[in-house]
Amino acid sequence: MSRIRRLGFAAIMIVAMLVGGAPAFATEPLTTSGHVTDPDGFLSDEQRETIETPAKSFYSTYTTYIDVAIIPNFSGQEPSAWCKATLKQSRSAQQGILYVVAYEDGTNVSCAGLELAKDSMTRPMLDGALRAAHYKHKTTPLTPEEAVAGSRAFIDSLRSDYDFRARNAAENSKRRQEEEKRREEQKKEENKRNRVVNIFISVLIVIVVGSNVWVWVRKQREYEYGEPPTVDEEPTPIVDTVRRDALRAAAEARRRLSEAEEQVRAAEEDWNFARAQFGSAAAEDYGRRLEAAKAAIARGFDTLKQIEQTPDSHAKRRLATTITEDLDKNLPPLQDARKEFAAQREKRSSLPAQLADARERLVEELADLERSKEELSSIAGLYPESMLASLQDNPQRAAQLLESARAALETADAHLESDATRAASALDTAQRALAMANAQTDAIFSAKTDLDGFRERLTASIGSVSAALSDAKQLDSSDAFSPLLNEAEAAIARGQRALVSDEDPLGALEKLRDIELRMDAVLAPLMTQEEARRKAKETAQRHIRDADAALAWARKYLKDHEGSALLDVNKLMSEAEQAMTEAHKALDEDPLRASAAASRATTLTNRALAAPGRR
Repeated sequence: MSRIRRLGFAAIMIVAMLVGGAPAFATEPLTTSGHVTDPDGFLSDEQRETIETPAKSFYSTYTTYIDVAIIPNFSGQEPSAWCKATLKQSRSAQQGILYVVAYEDGTNVSCAGLELAKDSMTRPMLDGALRAAHYKHKTTPLTPEEAVAGSRAFIDSLRSDYDFRARNAAENSKRRQEEEKRREEQKKEENKRNRVVNIFISVLIVIVVGSNVWVWVRKQREYEYGEPPTVDEEPTPIVDTVRRDALRAAAEARRRLSEAEEQVRAAEEDWNFARAQFGSAAAEDYGRRLEAAKAAIARGFDTLKQIEQTPDSHAKRRLATTITEDLDKNLPPLQDARKEFAAQREKRSSLPAQLADARERLVEELADLERSKEELSSIAGLYPESMLASLQDNPQRAAQLLESARAALETADAHLESDATRAASALDTAQRALAMANAQTDAIFSAKTDLDGFRERLTASIGSVSAALSDAKQLDSSDAFSPLLNEAEAAIARGQRALVSDEDPLGALEKLRDIELRMDAVLAPLMTQEEARRKAKETAQRHIRDADAALAWARKYLKDHEGSALLDVNKLMSEAEQAMTEAHKALDEDPLRASAAASRATTLTNRALAAPGRR
């Protein structure tokens, strides 16, 4: 009977394997053995050697272990927790790095020992190495070749970062030694100059005192012999003002150079961190600005030597001025780069809050989508189908965009802790999709306002685009803008047809507005400051007129329909009124801000009219 049971169990296992494949046994945290730990023998001896060789080389250079664990899965545990548990009971627990590959699901993770974790650069370097390894993973589950390639990429990336840090540290040490030597030499030269100056001043004082004594004795003799005293001519000033100004300019240049050295040293440390955190490609322009600042400082110290060797005070002052001008040209771009990366770090640190805001906005946009469908059904009974042609697909497009936003937000949320760069990219995708979906629904909400006065709005837009077209032809005679100019002419023709036939005026109006924005962006660099300001003001005035008309119509509608004055509607109308106040105030001083405020007022007004329960 026992034998029968054993045969039955074996049969069941065979059937299970045939149906579902061999079972994947869970892998609990383990203790690593050597540079490569492969408990299931997933890799061949030759493949393990391929990983061990660079890992041993890394240890011999930096006395830091890089151990690789090849496992089927994480046995249901969170990968980073599994990694830390294994690291804790391995030789890498203090001064080492553990890289783990779970080949069944293509997952990889890394963690650092206690001593390495104290270094602020360790985590960014590990993140970069993980990205490099992940690029080698093409299939799921991973092949042994992919697991080896990813492990090599991980080790090679860390080796590159460590080598760079070592070279940089050596260069900084050498540079500091050279700077100290240069300062000592400058101090000796300055002491030498001070001694010469003191001797000169002492001699000058002796000459002046001697001259005064001689004049006094002469006058005494003239009085004794009855000769009237003579009035001396204006004495020669003791201090040479030109020389004094030259010395002050040289001292100021020397002070600026010293400050610049400190700024560059801090920027170089920040640049190294930026390379590790965001990648070398992202920090390439930062590096160019850093090198430009270093070159300016080197030129400045060379010029200081020329100042010391030049007897002409005028020449000294000119040379000192070149130093300060060179620093003023090359230091600000470097500081701007530091600010840009500081802003990026701030953005990364605020990712959780941004994600929360985006999720809230997704909920709002989904609600707006449903209201936009109701609004489209409502206006469909008021206007011919031909006038609403461009709006028919807006709800579907908005729904697709919102689904894309939802998927992108899920991706961002999943990688928030493990890959901040990927999370930020996914969040950006979601935000763009939300903005595009909003444009689709807002077009429906503003449709009634636009249709009620479409002839006036079409006429104004046709005139504005026609004027921009004329300006473009005058400012640039090349063929570079030909495609855009052809689009503008086509949009004008479409708008004119809509005025005659009432065929899709909303689509024509939207096309004209899009063309106008694109042409403004193209023309802006070609215009003088005054022309650009005039154009911006004209555009702002038109936006304000449209917003005022929409707001007036909404006030009248809500007054005639007192039952629609819901709390949300009143709030939206109040915000629209505030935006219009801002637009009118900013018109003369800041036309661009005025345009933005007027557009915001129009959007808020349309959303108020489309609010639930207003009918």
